[in-house]
Amino acid sequence: MFKQLVVLIFLVVVSSSTFGQNARTIIQQVLDRDDGKTQYSKQTIATCKYAIKSRRIKCTEKPRIKILETANKDYGKNGKDSKSVMIILDPPAERGIGFLQYDYDDKDKSSDQWMYLSALGKVKRIVSGSENEPKTGSLFGSEFGYEDTEKRHIDDATYSVIKEEKYQGRETWVIESTPTPQRARKSNYSKSQIWVDKERFVIMKSKLYDRRGKLVKQMTQSDFIQQDSVWIARKLNMNNVQSKRISTMKLSKISLNIPVDNKVLTQRVLTDDAFREKHLIDLRKNAF
Repeated sequence: MFKQLVVLIFLVVVSSSTFGQNARTIIQQVLDRDDGKTQYSKQTIATCKYAIKSRRIKCTEKPRIKILETANKDYGKNGKDSKSVMIILDPPAERGIGFLQYDYDDKDKSSDQWMYLSALGKVKRIVSGSENEPKTGSLFGSEFGYEDTEKRHIDDATYSVIKEEKYQGRETWVIESTPTPQRARKSNYSKSQIWVDKERFVIMKSKLYDRRGKLVKQMTQSDFIQQDSVWIARKLNMNNVQSKRISTMKLSKISLNIPVDNKVLTQRVLTDDAFREKHLIDLRKNAF
């Protein structure tokens, strides 16, 4: 699930040297946490407009639900680069729409992203308006933005532990951040606050602030399981508090460290139905 889509939360604030070093070390451990050399998974994304009723979020319309399958693979020196593909399986009208992403360990190299729209029959590369503008748009019409799925680098920001507190029964550090000036030009976010589980080094919650400094999104991860010594969140909420829209991603199945053919992670998988099915069938046989 694009490394569970948790790499989206790294924007931090300048701090004292003591707290800054501690926070940076924590974030480095989050980034270095084992998540498998390959992943193959199936999940659903449900998105709706909502209202707050009796202090709970309630959809005010029928959620738009998409069933997806995803494959990831680490590449490069020390496995620090990665390639990911996500394909819509359902609803039938959207089957075959896909998203491909290449991430790089080189902090000066931005993630490459492509979207295939079956109605147009072509691949569209996702780029920002200029070198100094962030990417806009959302993943499959959800509240997950294209920027949210990109790899983050430790030097994209500075870090500060602002407090420690219990969240969902777990002891956490709350780390606040702002991007470096170079990163800020390419980001939709001015800062974030991140709740990191002290024992498992997983992100449980984050708050993302827009370029005006106002809260725009809140992400929560829950229903954690441990598989092959890897902690995995089976539920991920992205709540856009400004638009009052929420997307919930639920993981139904996942396999780690199984063979993933390089051909699965190419643009041809996006455009060639027969080619995609041939290679995904082989992948499915080794999964779950």
